[in-house]
Amino acid sequence: MNLLHKKNKKRWLFIVNSTAGRGKTGKMLSELITALNDLSFDYEIEVTKAPLHAIEITRRYVKNGFRKIVAVGGDGTVNEVVNGIMKSRKADEIQFGVIPKGGGNDFARNLHLDSNIERSLKVLLRGDTKEVDVGRIENNYFINALGIGFDAEVAENSKVIRILNGLPRYLLAILKTLFKLKARKIQIELNNEKFERSILLMSIGNGISAGSGFLLTPNAIIDDGVYDICIIKALPALRIFKLLPTAIKGDHINYPEVEIKQASLIKIKTDYPIPVYYDGEIPVLKNPLELEIELLQQKLQTFYNKNNNL
Repeated sequence: MNLLHKKNKKRWLFIVNSTAGRGKTGKMLSELITALNDLSFDYEIEVTKAPLHAIEITRRYVKNGFRKIVAVGGDGTVNEVVNGIMKSRKADEIQFGVIPKGGGNDFARNLHLDSNIERSLKVLLRGDTKEVDVGRIENNYFINALGIGFDAEVAENSKVIRILNGLPRYLLAILKTLFKLKARKIQIELNNEKFERSILLMSIGNGISAGSGFLLTPNAIIDDGVYDICIIKALPALRIFKLLPTAIKGDHINYPEVEIKQASLIKIKTDYPIPVYYDGEIPVLKNPLELEIELLQQKLQTFYNKNNNL
């Protein structure tokens, strides 16, 4: 190992999403640099230039010896950095951090973080970590949630809404999606349990929430070795209007149309392509008719707010 590679192991890399905060990246960068200097971090900052750029940045810096990698942005930025780490084949050597500065920040909720930069940096300095599970579908990784059906269509529609952010944007996307509502008939295998359902949506949660705060899998734990799976059966639109708002607090699990299950390996078959998203991103899948979603147990050492005290 050369001396530069050895030195970089102790340095921090902060990967900043250039579109985070709807164009407020410049102000965020200034605040981040000031806080990093005030807290005496030894660091590098890279700003993404295009979609998927964070994957490339992460892999390059891991190759150059960096072992403390921090995503500054929303769930999409987190997802790209996680993919870069996992695809570097050095995940067991990496410490991963998050400064939540996006619209949704669903994964950060599991770490008890908020969007304040200084407080998030102090969490990193305290050094409390846990080994969190990571999801895999084909050669893609996700760390918070994967959605199939209605919620994936909502994610697609939310991408083109520019006038809102966070939960309001997601709610508007729900309304748009309801106008082209379709039931999806799929075959499901959870570990060794096989069954068929006509679904509105299926949310596979490593974390507790998706869609900017909907607690679709409110009892999920990011390091327990299993997914929590929320299956909502096909419903008429009026029933959806009544049920979906209850998911903001996780109370939807008490409805008879909702099933909550657990598994570490999920296989899904369908006769026609079905919308899929994970961590707010829309993947391009090689085989959209047969999905295999695997949980990799405790694969990534992640900084978290241990005492839930910011």
